[in-house]
Amino acid sequence: NFSPAEYEELTSEDNGSITIPPIVNQFEVSPFMYRPHDVSYFRARGMLVSSSKSLHRASVECLNNPQLKDIAKNHNSVTPAQIMLRWGIQKGFVVVCKSANPERMAENRAILHFSLSEEEVRVLDGLTSDEDVSKREQLEMERKLQM
Repeated sequence: NFSPAEYEELTSEDNGSITIPPIVNQFEVSPFMYRPHDVSYFRARGMLVSSSKSLHRASVECLNNPQLKDIAKNHNSVTPAQIMLRWGIQKGFVVVCKSANPERMAENRAILHFSLSEEEVRVLDGLTSDEDVSKREQLEMERKLQM
């Protein structure tokens, strides 16, 4: 769960430098919290990006987003949640989501029978605002300071 700055600190020679660098970094990634700069940063260092909160906590606000719902309608019998998970797969992320509900578990796994178009991916890429990213980064910083 490193930001680029934290990873730089971790791998800095001033810190004695680690001998075995991480191969996976997990942080919040979804169409509603997409940070392409961070993704590119870690991929450039040969790391996999694992998306925690792939469904953005499955908030009603997100799942009822008109653009997300329109994309789901373009794919017969596909839910907005499945669209979000498929977006992560097509972006090359290790997609992680959790549910205690067996029906939702099955729904979450049923995402390989359809693909999103390039335009649909572009629309989903654009759902995160700069303000969303700033708020998330501030919250993450506050939580780390409490540790």
